[in-house]
Formats: sequence, structure tokens, C-alpha cells
Amino acid sequence: MFLSFGLAKRFVQHFSIHNFRSLSSYTMDDLCMLKNIKACIPPLDLSSHKGQAGRIGVIGGSLEYTGAPYFAAISALRVGADLSHIFCTRDSAVVIKSYSPELIVHPLLDWPNAVQEISVWFERLHAIVIGPGLGRLKETLNVVTELIEVIREKRIPLLIDADGLFLITEKIHLLKDFMSPVILTPNKMEFERLCAKTNGPSGLSQLGKYVTVFKKGQEDEVYSVDPAVQWKSNVGGSARRCGGQGDLLSGAIAIMMNWTLANKDKIEIETCGDKVLLASSLSCYGASRLIRLCNEKAFAKKGRSMVASDMVEHIHESFEQLFGQ
Repeated sequence: MFLSFGLAKRFVQHFSIHNFRSLSSYTMDDLCMLKNIKACIPPLDLSSHKGQAGRIGVIGGSLEYTGAPYFAAISALRVGADLSHIFCTRDSAVVIKSYSPELIVHPLLDWPNAVQEISVWFERLHAIVIGPGLGRLKETLNVVTELIEVIREKRIPLLIDADGLFLITEKIHLLKDFMSPVILTPNKMEFERLCAKTNGPSGLSQLGKYVTVFKKGQEDEVYSVDPAVQWKSNVGGSARRCGGQGDLLSGAIAIMMNWTLANKDKIEIETCGDKVLLASSLSCYGASRLIRLCNEKAFAKKGRSMVASDMVEHIHESFEQLFGQ
């Protein structure tokens, strides 16, 4: 069993209170985690059709914030999703479209019948990201509240970040009855606001049975109602914290969550934990390792001037280094 490990200066602690040290860049535990994630990644196959490797939706994008939904959606594509949809406001759509012809942009978020117009697309999506560039307009948050209800009914895997987390802290009950996986990705301040609503980290289980909380920071950490699938990691990365990095992480988690959930029976980790929560946890770990490695590689070339777009250009080589083709 590989249930925990540590490095002399950088450590990752997995699924256990135990700890041991290694001088290797990749410890046995890390390699086992990456091996299990790799087993869930769909192989490149000439017989596969478009959409089979994953279709991701991003709900966000407003007049002030157009970059965040782009980074989340393009990250999902670069990691290996076949299609990325963005559901944004009308005044942000043209700008977002101009960033990339590969993205499918729907200017529906502020339509009078937005919930109906957006939700008809949900049947085609394997995972949904809510929050990047969303903004905090009351009308928008009301639409998103209704969309979360639809997502719950359709049991679509969901990731919530940024202003989506603001909505959750205001309406903490929204995720309570979800029977499909939900991943929240707060930074330090957002995590503290969540904890204030749940009486501390130990109360995060109040959020819902299938809710996983991925706290981002110098040390990434996953909290779950199932302690068997929790971990901490500060492997990789750099001292440069550029805007958009969290959005890249959200897109990467979303597509990996689709893969690990669809292939959870291929996961060979000996833990008494829930397989669905384990799949969610693995998707967080894989995305964390990937985006931190992108950050590390981009920083090595650009240093202090590094931006999120530089990290995007390192997704391919970082993915191959960790998971192969």
C-alpha cells in the first residue's frame, strides 16, 4: 500500500497520517497516484469520435472579466477535452470569442430566459465549471442558482470556483443534496469564508455528501467527508503567482474529473474510501501536479514576467512528462 509519502523539502501526504522520506523527484506514492490517473485517461484512438474524450462547460464571463473563462476552457481543451463551451453574458461574448476560435461561446447568461437556454446544453456536457469571470451581479447569481438546481437534477459533475464560491457562501445549502460529485476550489481567503459558514474545516462535511474541497495555495490540500481520500501537496510550482493560474487549474480538474469518474473501476488504490470521492480526489491531484509543473516550466523561461498564457504553452510537455501521451 502506498498510502503516504514525503520529500525532504517538498512533501505530499496521501490518505494516511504516516510519512516517510525519499530523495527521488518522484516518490513511490506519487508514481502510484500518477499511474492510477493515467489509467483513467482515454487513449488516443483512430476509431474515437469528437466529444468522446470529454465535453466541458464553463459558466462565467462578464464585461469586466473575460480572461478567466477563457483560461478555464482552453485549459480543459489543452489537457485533452474534445470540446469546451463557455456560457457568458452578451457584452463579454465577442471578446472571449476573439481569444480563441477553438472555444464554443454562448452569450446567454443575461438573457431573459437564460436558465432554459443554457440548460438545454447540459445533456451534452460531461462536467461543468461555474465561477470564472462570473461577477457578482444579483441577476447573474440568481440565474446561476437556478442552473445549479438543474445540474443537481441531471447529476452532472460540477466544479465551483471564484465568484461561484461567493454564491455558495451566501447560499450554503445549495450543494447539500447533490448526488453527483462537486469540487470547490477556494484560495486561502475563499476557504476562510467557507469555514466561517461551516464552523471550521471539520464542518465542511455540512456542504454535502459528494463535495470535495480543494484548497489552493503554497500547499494544495484536499478536504473530503471521507478522510481516506484527503491529501496535501506542495510539489512543483514557483514563487510567481499570476492571474489566471486558478482558472487553468479549474479547467484541468474538470476534464480529469470526467476521466476519473468514467473510469473509476480502473483505479487500483487500496483504500476503504468511497470510489466516487477517490476519483474526485485523484482528479484534483492530477490537475495540481500538472498546473504546478506548467508554472515551474514557464517560470524557468520567463521568470517574474511569466503570465498565465505562458503556462498554457507548457501544458502539452508537462502532461507528457507526468502521464505520457
